[in-house]
Amino acid sequence: MYVMEITKYKKYSKDELISRLRKVTLLSNSKTKNHIYVYKDAKIEIGLLSVPSIMPSQFYYLEDPLVKVGNIQKALKKANFDLFKLDGFIEYRTNESDTTYDLMPIVIEYQSEKDGSINPIIVDGIHRVILARNQNLKKIQVVKISNVHKDYPYPGYVNPKGWRQVKPMLVAPEPKYKRPWRFPIDVAYNYYRDFNSAFENVGKPRTY
Repeated sequence: MYVMEITKYKKYSKDELISRLRKVTLLSNSKTKNHIYVYKDAKIEIGLLSVPSIMPSQFYYLEDPLVKVGNIQKALKKANFDLFKLDGFIEYRTNESDTTYDLMPIVIEYQSEKDGSINPIIVDGIHRVILARNQNLKKIQVVKISNVHKDYPYPGYVNPKGWRQVKPMLVAPEPKYKRPWRFPIDVAYNYYRDFNSAFENVGKPRTY
């Protein structure tokens, strides 16, 4: 039976995590000279958040990544790390490859909805939130980001029907079916956050 194992790791502090997050650019200009540092002046905190209060911003999740997140959780536990209480971020490798990954807490942004309400919306880490929900966890450690510049809001709204409308899929649907968009799809791409501009292999930036 195959078992994922952490073969090498380095731990970074909460302060280093916040410092790196302030260097995150928008995906649309991460390879240009005119970077927009979307979290430069935002309020960033590392703290606990009620799992039921965390809202999805899409209509689906992928089954294979959910399995992989569960394997990562088990591998981290053997290395004495808690997936839901990292207290910073971890640079690590596994027995799967020589690729180095950075793992930070789930990223939550407090964004204004159409009705003016402000909700904690998942920006990075939906599969981990689903794992936490499946394990009936009450609170988990997340990155809380608020006061993002009004010109660079997250491109999606909260799913209007919450988790009831989030369906498991083997492959991602067409862009128009992925989430409730704040902008036209051809414009929305400009507002994605490129976490790989400040970290190493933190998921994959999605085009939509």
